[in-house]
Amino acid sequence: MTTPAPAPIISARDLHKSYGRRPNRFEALKGVSFQIREGESVAIVGKSGSGKSTLMHMLALLDAPDTGTLHLEGVDTRTLGGAKLNRTRNATFGFVFQQFFLTGSNSVLENVILPMKIAGVGRAERKRRGIGALEQLELADKVKNKALNLSGGQKQRAVIARAW
Repeated sequence: MTTPAPAPIISARDLHKSYGRRPNRFEALKGVSFQIREGESVAIVGKSGSGKSTLMHMLALLDAPDTGTLHLEGVDTRTLGGAKLNRTRNATFGFVFQQFFLTGSNSVLENVILPMKIAGVGRAERKRRGIGALEQLELADKVKNKALNLSGGQKQRAVIARAW
């Protein structure tokens, strides 16, 4: 007897997204469908302009498809709005953008713990988790450094710690 596959964490069906108006209309996504289940690792690859960033923005609930459906843990994301959407985004996703989006005048630790502060995690717990993430990424010695004083690779690891 086989065990049934777990329900998908993310389920996308026939996602479409376009930008602009005729004659300059550009279709970034044309009917993208897939499922991601717990424990799976997924890579989104393609040439420049193929819709990777558009798809990532949709998956992170930063943008909505023109048509199609996106379910997150069985919930139709079209039903999320306002504070509920923001809470879902904050509790569910860690973002690592191509640009670092670090506040240069703040310490590395302050940058890392910002999402936890927004989520209402207590000060001591934020610090414990933030330092733990920085230790895992070999940045514990940079906790008090200003983010603007980090190298490019260190900045990338700092935003990974923030997303952790």
